[in-house]
Amino acid sequence: MFRLSFLLAVVLASLIGALVPQAGAAQGIEVRSQSASNRFPDGIQFRIFLASDANITNVRFRFRILPDGVNATARTQCTTGTVVDCSASVGSTAANYMVPGAQLVYSWEVEDANGAKLVTPDETATYQDDRFNWESITEGGITVFHYFGDIESQRSVLRVARETIDRISDLLNTRVDFPIKIWVYRSAAEMTPAVASRRGQGPGTSVQTLGEVAASDTALVSRDTDFLNVVRHELAHIVTGAATRNHIANIPTWINEGISTFAQNRLLPDEEQALSLAVQRNRVLPITSLDASARGSAGAVSLFYGQSGALVSFLVNTQGPDKFGDFVAALANDTTDGAMTKVYGFDQLGLENAWRKSVGLPEVSAGQGGSGGNQPPPTLVPFGAGQQVQPTPRGGQEEPRRGSEGEEDSSGSALVPIVAGVIALAALTGGAVFVQLRRRRPAP
Repeated sequence: MFRLSFLLAVVLASLIGALVPQAGAAQGIEVRSQSASNRFPDGIQFRIFLASDANITNVRFRFRILPDGVNATARTQCTTGTVVDCSASVGSTAANYMVPGAQLVYSWEVEDANGAKLVTPDETATYQDDRFNWESITEGGITVFHYFGDIESQRSVLRVARETIDRISDLLNTRVDFPIKIWVYRSAAEMTPAVASRRGQGPGTSVQTLGEVAASDTALVSRDTDFLNVVRHELAHIVTGAATRNHIANIPTWINEGISTFAQNRLLPDEEQALSLAVQRNRVLPITSLDASARGSAGAVSLFYGQSGALVSFLVNTQGPDKFGDFVAALANDTTDGAMTKVYGFDQLGLENAWRKSVGLPEVSAGQGGSGGNQPPPTLVPFGAGQQVQPTPRGGQEEPRRGSEGEEDSSGSALVPIVAGVIALAALTGGAVFVQLRRRRPAP
């Protein structure tokens, strides 16, 4: 009886062993450790230490940068054998740029020579500009990160951000329903390693970035030039992004940047100077080539922003804010001319001629161009050319008038100032300019 029971136990154990692999074979691949290390400004480095019964043949790193990124993979570097050490980096190139404060969700996929596979649970890492000791202040879904200045200065940023979000949300018939992050840098020089537009550019580049929106929920701003207007401009980009996120294509650059320039309570000095001079000389930019001018010389770019802001201001002030919101919504499924005609009853040329008339310029016909023929736009000397880059305020540049909380004096000019015959050529030095969701200024 004992022998029979023993034999049955052996047979049963054999059957179980055949049906259910032993623990080592079932698990196959073991994760011994993994880590994520911040490497600002070169992203985050991820490492994983693996072991298996067979040679590990394939390791893949999957990630998604929140809130806008899509699922992607990063190249891995691994040792070989049954025990391997693998690493992957995200954020070290322009293609996988991360804005400070961005969260990244990631996992590892592993396979060995026996066919065993392992997918690690999702983990989250946060990218940080760890050069500074950041503090934060939060109110109404807006968080301001800072490493200098007093609390009242940061509250002025919160106040201006809230006002801008509410004002431009009303204009565009939208609602920002997600938290907003604003990273405030003491200077453009200190902000440079953090911005997307600087990736791959050496120290000899001719512009400095004053502000940038490189993620739908995050703005980077520096205090160098008319700081709170930089905040207004960048926060308006966030609202415009929310209003147009379901559009089939990006809205024209002149409309996008025009909205943000309209959000300012005055033009920057270079924008005002460029626009005034162009109006005086009848050399404003044709509306159909405005977007191309955004990538031109410093003088053309300054005029681009001044004129784009003037056109948006003209539409809002003469046709009403409700129609402008309808126009931006109509751009979701129509051309610029089609949406404009549907909402306003005139196309871009009609807008151009109506605006030209409002500033005392003659009308132009289709194909003639808004600069009075084939003349190029005015050439301006970059603002502060030949000077050293200094912490805010920049030497040689008009310092914004400020109130008790760091707010600039709001008694400034309208968007389309025409200073007839009194602008000395010595004053024609550019200034901070915007380029496609980023605020920039010429650098020496």
